[in-house]
Amino acid sequence: MRGISQSTALGAALFLSACSKPILDWRNADLSNGMIYKSGSNEPFDGLVTNVPHGKLEPHLGALRTVLSNLNTFQPASMSALLGGMQFLCDVNVKDGLIADHFVCRYRDSQVVAYEGQLTEGGLQGETVFHNAAGAKVVVLPMANGKVNGRIRIYFAENPEQLSLEAEVFDNGLNGELIGYHLNGQVRTKGQYTSSVPTGLWEGYREEGGTVSERIVYENGKVASHSYYQPDGKEYLTEQQMWAIHRSISESDAFVLTPEQDLLLSEAETRYGAVRLLSPSQRKVKAEADEAERREDKIARGLDPDCFVCDGSGNQ
Repeated sequence: MRGISQSTALGAALFLSACSKPILDWRNADLSNGMIYKSGSNEPFDGLVTNVPHGKLEPHLGALRTVLSNLNTFQPASMSALLGGMQFLCDVNVKDGLIADHFVCRYRDSQVVAYEGQLTEGGLQGETVFHNAAGAKVVVLPMANGKVNGRIRIYFAENPEQLSLEAEVFDNGLNGELIGYHLNGQVRTKGQYTSSVPTGLWEGYREEGGTVSERIVYENGKVASHSYYQPDGKEYLTEQQMWAIHRSISESDAFVLTPEQDLLLSEAETRYGAVRLLSPSQRKVKAEADEAERREDKIARGLDPDCFVCDGSGNQ
């Protein structure tokens, strides 16, 4: 009992200490040369400033807004939308007129905490958890000296317990493995980044069954190959890919299909009801054959093959 009493007394003392800290609403504050003053005072404020617009805090948060805005949520809604445009009001510790260590940001129309942050001289520090307006966890950013460093985690709005994406980040840039998920927990996509550039083999997976749906190979940040697969693992061409190959065939004799590509293209043409286009040399051969056939036909009918207006009717 004595231990409990001591703990209760200590908690009460800490509570009273926090309550004794001067409190200043942002409406009654002045900002001058980056320092916060109580309106009408010449002394920099010490204490807790409440209802600070998040935009006033952002200069101390580095590229936080940009980092969040650029995150692919693997959901219909963007990160900005999930966080209500980050139009938060914050309660901020201030020392000698400057934003100090701890702050708490809430949604404007409620007391729901959007996130809490810990500031150091280097910037935002420690694991920072963001919530939506319903209080559900949306994204977790590991912060170090004002930059994201570590494994970020994003959660579905429909199911805050289910990851929609996790990825390794170094100094605000994607660097390492990225895994995206379907809402049912199946892996949606998996690949690697190097200095925010996709590299190597990336794979996409179906929500039902988890079979591979596509593979992309990146070289020097560009797509070197892109393949699609049926649920049974058989490769196929999309209609867009088929027409892209048709264009290549029609534009240059130098474009030559491998046997595997020719088979895939033939299957796609059957699937989409398309006729293969001719290459420039094939078009020339066809035109010459058509002309020879036309001349033979006119000669057979006793017409001048060089007379283009002669049709055998007696009219010229």
